[in-house]
Amino acid sequence: MQIHQAIEIIFTILLILFLIVMVIAIMTFISILESLNDFDISFGMRVFFITGMSGLYLYLLKVMVSKFIDWHRYL
Repeated sequence: MQIHQAIEIIFTILLILFLIVMVIAIMTFISILESLNDFDISFGMRVFFITGMSGLYLYLLKVMVSKFIDWHRYL
């Protein structure tokens, strides 16, 4: 096996892990929505909380993708 094939397999595994993280985040988002519905929290605070969590999650995804692009440059 050549080095570029091994690196391609590693990046494929990383991208699959990235997709798994996306699915877990969506499931967590849905469960948090259901939990917030159980408490007596105003709609504005729910939107604020969910927007903050979504923004943080999207920022982390952007950082991960930029790292993948940086690593891919060295192939």
